[in-house]
Amino acid sequence: FRFAITYHPEPSIRFHKFDRMIKSTAPARIDFAGGTLDIWPLYLQFGNPPTLNAAINLYATVELTPRKDRRIVVESKDLNLKAEFESVDSLPEKHSLILILKTLKYYRPESGLNILTSCEAPPGSGIGGSSALNIALHGALNAFTQKGLSKKQILEAAKNIETQVISVPTGWQDYFPPLHGGVRSVRPGFDGVDSVTLPVCLEDLTRNMILCYTGKPRQSGINNWEVMKKALDGNRAITNKLNKIGQTAREMDKALTAGNMKRVAALFAQEWKERKALAPTISTPQMDKLIAGAIKKGAQAAKVCGAGGGGCIAFIVPSKKKASVTAELTRLKGQVIPFRFVRRGLRVQKI
Repeated sequence: FRFAITYHPEPSIRFHKFDRMIKSTAPARIDFAGGTLDIWPLYLQFGNPPTLNAAINLYATVELTPRKDRRIVVESKDLNLKAEFESVDSLPEKHSLILILKTLKYYRPESGLNILTSCEAPPGSGIGGSSALNIALHGALNAFTQKGLSKKQILEAAKNIETQVISVPTGWQDYFPPLHGGVRSVRPGFDGVDSVTLPVCLEDLTRNMILCYTGKPRQSGINNWEVMKKALDGNRAITNKLNKIGQTAREMDKALTAGNMKRVAALFAQEWKERKALAPTISTPQMDKLIAGAIKKGAQAAKVCGAGGGGCIAFIVPSKKKASVTAELTRLKGQVIPFRFVRRGLRVQKI
């Protein structure tokens, strides 16, 4: 700790950020309706429709351990990658862990540290695991560097850094559940984008849903950038489909708020129909088979999570039918993931 004391006039303040491990966790999510329309400026073109999603107890975790030197050691359990660097100043512009490295450059920790990341969501599952990890990373580094960012500022930074990494516009919806938890209505406006917690009984919602992983990572069956370009170019077929998705999202907001699960199920199925019409490759033959099997056994509705082309499928199922639907999905080689909806969002602990 001599480095910190030597170079800063306030060692009693600065010292503590170097002597404790920080553990940050953030939940993944299941999306219900309105995705794609959470991207600027699409939501402006379609009347600012909401996007509905809910946090689940599959968590991304980031552990930061301070070092006595300036070295940066980054390890991703999920990617089975580990990299070491002399200091923040030596971080490269291109790397397999570039999102983490760019975030480090933004916060510029004054000491070295070890970063260990992991996520309980399966790889490429379409349930926002990478966004949850992004938020958990910002939460940990914000605490470690004492940068003092608000949750709103963390969201902006995380979104903008990710946009720079992937070189296309990112949507808003994936950042709110890991930050705040609960069932959320992400609501764009003319002066920014915010979200509200909907008064949904999470226990009832959990009892009526199944999450199934196909075993294959998503392949981005819907290319939001291509959809966005066509919409902005005035492609009537695309704009008509997006209008329908926007209207379904508005109705879903009302149904979730009212706790009307029968209506929620109908809109969930409707959103899936509209989304598949927008991008047929969002589903795969295996996914179609799983959905058909579940419906046959009593599921009321199904929807591929996220961008699709693989990953997870969410099902709305009467609680008395869950056992038979689960058995059928397992028989069809699907991997049913135990989960529950949660009220908590980002949590940062000093250990």
